[in-house]
Amino acid sequence: MNPAYLVPFLGTLSFLTPCMWNVNLLFRAYVRRGDVKQVSLLFLSRFFLFNLIAFAFYTLSGRVSLSEKALLIVQGAVAGVFILGFPLMRRFGFAPLDLSLQYFYPKRKFPPGIGLGFSLPYCSLPFVALLGAYSLHFKSAFLLFNLYALFVTLPTLLLLLLPENSLKTLTSLIPAIPAITGFSLVLAMGLFIDLGYLSLYVSSLLQEEHSLLFLIPVMFLLGFFTSLGPSTLPFLPVVFGLLVTKHSEKLDMLLSVGGFSLAFLLTHISVGALASLGAVVLSDVFRTELFNLMLSGLLLLVALNLLNVLPFSLEVARLNPFSNAGASSFLLGVAYTFSLCPSCTSLLLGAIVLSASTGSVPDTVFLMGIYAVGRAVPVFLSGFVVNNLSGFLRKNYLYVNRIVGIVFLLLSGYFLKNFLEVSL
Repeated sequence: MNPAYLVPFLGTLSFLTPCMWNVNLLFRAYVRRGDVKQVSLLFLSRFFLFNLIAFAFYTLSGRVSLSEKALLIVQGAVAGVFILGFPLMRRFGFAPLDLSLQYFYPKRKFPPGIGLGFSLPYCSLPFVALLGAYSLHFKSAFLLFNLYALFVTLPTLLLLLLPENSLKTLTSLIPAIPAITGFSLVLAMGLFIDLGYLSLYVSSLLQEEHSLLFLIPVMFLLGFFTSLGPSTLPFLPVVFGLLVTKHSEKLDMLLSVGGFSLAFLLTHISVGALASLGAVVLSDVFRTELFNLMLSGLLLLVALNLLNVLPFSLEVARLNPFSNAGASSFLLGVAYTFSLCPSCTSLLLGAIVLSASTGSVPDTVFLMGIYAVGRAVPVFLSGFVVNNLSGFLRKNYLYVNRIVGIVFLLLSGYFLKNFLEVSL
């Protein structure tokens, strides 16, 4: 996977991080007073700065090479900084120092364009570290840093033209950007994973016996990467839609995510136990066409309702017989467990066979529980993001409904396609 496709997205997220947003608001105020030449100074100074950084990593890449495993560790660490580090800093009122000309030369006054262009606010440093890791692995430092500089600067021009009402709406979204960034980086890890290679690795593990301590991290990672696979990854917006359209209270949101994740745990443990006892034929259990057809119809119904296409109003909470937030999401969690494409199904089947190879029902149940926890991690992260977005979502409820409706409509077609491919 070439990270050049990911860098524009990272640049835009970096622009929206809280400390970068505050700096850009100050720059907007300067330019709107009539000092337009600061825009060109911003572009020139920022590209000069990032080319200097690119040159440093280009020189370093001639001596140091980063493996894909190390790259994933770095990306996971950066995601952790955004998911955990930034909320903790905000809670305790701690903000690291920004690297800027004004910091190094406090007695000198620089033009706003140059001051901003040569500034690296603390919330942009994790992006620079990640781009550096990409540079050491892919040996394309100048391309990556120049793309990042372009997409972290272009939104500044749009910000100058943004009306005040839109500016207020966007500002209300800014506090949730660190959580969105961390979640996006976790999902992007799936782009680097070769599911076919993972399946072969699982097959190789079956050639010999392994201790329970060795299998625990293996099962967790298998579950985690299963949720980042090509068929399960598109389903995560369904969790977003489920939380957003049904619940306004934080407790209900957490219960919904909890019910969804509990379904993972129980279904995986049950199938693992049955497989270990020899009471089930795996190829019959994972006939997923029925689940794909049911999900396609359910998502289509919800999408048409959210887009106001239906001649009647349908409460999303009435689509199942449970009114409790946790119980209502449980059924969807069960369906999600079995909604897999062939590549992801091979990981799930491999995990079941690998856990059953221990020859002990308790060990099999325990390992499948670990696998389920790994699969549930992205779901919990999605709930964390929605929790951070709750204020913004309530203020823009109608627009969010329309967007979620479109996403549900696309996912309905996706699962219908899966059903037709398996059936035909």
